[in-house]
Amino acid sequence: MTVEEQLIRYLRETSFSDLPEDAVEIARREVLWTLGSCVGGAGAPGSERIAAYARDVGGRPEATVMGFGYRVPANMAGLANGAFAKALEYEDKVWFEHVEGAYAIATAVVPAAFALAEHVGGVDGKSLLRALTLATDVQARLVASVPRSVYSGWNSSYMFSSFGATMIGGLLLGLTEEEFLNAMGLAYAQTAGNYQGHEEEGVLGIRMQMGFGVRNGVTSAQLAKLGVTGVKQFLTGRHGLYNLFYKGEPTETDWLTKDLGRRFMGARLGFKGYPCCAFLHPPLGAVLSLLSQEAPSIEAIESVVVYAPARYRRVVEPREVRQNPRNEVDAQFSLPWAVACALADRRINIAHFKEVSLGDRRYLELARKVEVDMAPDREGASVEIKLKDGRSLRSETVTKPKGHPDNPRSMGEIVDRYWDCVQYSPTPLPREHLTLAKDLVLRLEDVPDVARIVRLLC
Repeated sequence: MTVEEQLIRYLRETSFSDLPEDAVEIARREVLWTLGSCVGGAGAPGSERIAAYARDVGGRPEATVMGFGYRVPANMAGLANGAFAKALEYEDKVWFEHVEGAYAIATAVVPAAFALAEHVGGVDGKSLLRALTLATDVQARLVASVPRSVYSGWNSSYMFSSFGATMIGGLLLGLTEEEFLNAMGLAYAQTAGNYQGHEEEGVLGIRMQMGFGVRNGVTSAQLAKLGVTGVKQFLTGRHGLYNLFYKGEPTETDWLTKDLGRRFMGARLGFKGYPCCAFLHPPLGAVLSLLSQEAPSIEAIESVVVYAPARYRRVVEPREVRQNPRNEVDAQFSLPWAVACALADRRINIAHFKEVSLGDRRYLELARKVEVDMAPDREGASVEIKLKDGRSLRSETVTKPKGHPDNPRSMGEIVDRYWDCVQYSPTPLPREHLTLAKDLVLRLEDVPDVARIVRLLC
């Protein structure tokens, strides 16, 4: 069998009872985490235009646009909800020791799962958890096979999102092995995702890349169900993904099948400690840890030096933009801004990256005092706060910030974060609906039709 055939057979033949408890628990957390992100992200600037587009395209009312309640075709619900899941920049991340960077997976598979569950109808909680656990595992393997993707210009969070969404479609639509291979080949035909917006331009197109991936994955599965064919060697063919997109980059495709069915990569999924780019998390962890020991007033601070890896350049430059964010997207990817907010308030939350905060002179003045020392061989980040009285405060180096799988969030923290996110819904939602949705996720195995959950969130 080809590698592609091995993966599809594994997806189709692994039952819920075959799944380890810890991998299923990660899938449950993916659901609660991402539903909160979708509802809160629906209230972000620009989301109302995305929702209106999905509504105005028209078509069968198959699935729900979260936060708004529009019933639209499943692929259009995937487009909107996928973009919403990334809008707060407060998502899951998969970490591997050999991979430079961390990448989102739940933002693709969870919106796809609910869009398709509504489309299919009668999907129970165990079926949803099975699909999410398996798709998360395989998408993580795709990511792990390109350990230096962060330097290629291609962003693995988006590059592999259409595959994750397609795998959900293949499982929930009950595709045959041949149809499943076709669906993945069709997903490959639509693969894209880059860092241009992160490094150069703070645009809504950054989060739209996730929406496009989910839409494309749902569409690929639906087309394959109708008999549309796609390439079969979408990963390892002469012009397959790894040979074409990552030409000249080191790949480690042994990860695709290493311990398949015995080691579930979803166990390396973490959930962000802060609502901003993952690169900012080690410096923020360092700042907040230091402030817990000694917290000088902002007036006492002369300057701040962040010691970070060279790859952090994309959240440091261009300097003028990073120190003076123009919009929420700029703020979410600005190291000086995030550090300034942490120094000023001794905490970081969603409000710090909202437009209403961008004109706060305390944050702006502190951001201009932040310098970043980057070195190519440095791991993790540390912070030095230089005070006007001549003293310096230096943090420990942080390599595994809060939310990393080796420094995980508890379920209680994930529930608290759900409540933090849903308050940003485009319109206030009844607390009893939000509570019921949360409770249904926590006992998802017993839910006979998961469509009930998403319909509570609008």
